[in-house]
Parts: sequence; C-alpha cells; structure tokens
Amino acid sequence: MRRLVAAALAAGTVLAGTVAVAAPADAATHSWTSKNGWSTLKAYGTWSHTSKKATLKVWLADSKKNGWSPGVQFRTWTAGYKKSKYSSVFYFVDSRTGKPADTKFSGYRGAYTAGYPAHAYVREVGVRVSDRKLAAGPWKKLY
Repeated sequence: MRRLVAAALAAGTVLAGTVAVAAPADAATHSWTSKNGWSTLKAYGTWSHTSKKATLKVWLADSKKNGWSPGVQFRTWTAGYKKSKYSSVFYFVDSRTGKPADTKFSGYRGAYTAGYPAHAYVREVGVRVSDRKLAAGPWKKLY
C-alpha cells in the first residue's frame, strides 16, 4: 500500500512539474499585421497576454506622401464577450506642423495594455492629414 501511495505521489509531482512548465506559454509573444486596403499605409506589431492583462505593441509605416497617415486601434474583451475596452487611435504627429505625419517612415509607436485579456482585435485606421478624419478598416481578431 505504501508503495502505491509513493508511486502515485511521484507521478503527481512529475505531472505538476509538466503543468508548471507549460503554463507560461500563454505569455508568449506573437506578431500581427493589419493591411486593409490602403496600399501605402501599414500597421503591425506584437501581442502577448496572461490571465491578468494583454500587451499589444504597435509599429506604423507609410510608404508615400498622399494626405493620409497610418493609425491603429485595439478592442479587448472579457471572457464571454461581456465587457469591452477600446483604445484610442495610435498615429504619429509631425512635430513641425502638429498634424498627422504624412511622409515616408516606419517606426515604433508604443504599446497598449488592457485589463480585459480574453479576446483582442485590431483594425487599421487612416488619419486624413488635413482634418484628422478617421477611415477605419474591419476588425481583425488576434486571439
């Protein structure tokens, strides 16, 4: 009887070690790209999430001066899609003019951290330089 208990405890310890090693895989970093119809605007980045929060990092690129600046927006949901949060639109501002940037560039814009980590969506947004009017593409599910 003691041998059975010892064998069961040993097996449980091995399984617990396997589960403990596998758990952090949820926090792995994944990449995303959103290109929804604008031939010169692009948003891309990485995302990771745990049971407590989601972190989404943003890079933006513009390949031509055409009156539009690239932007991106995120939406996160709780489990069961009961509550959601929307980020503001991320885009670059030209420091010389104070308007959305409309030159050839590619650069890191920042990170969005949300407390609703169950589901995340991203959409590319074009920001018109003249009046900051937004034109948004469709939502793309990240996870």
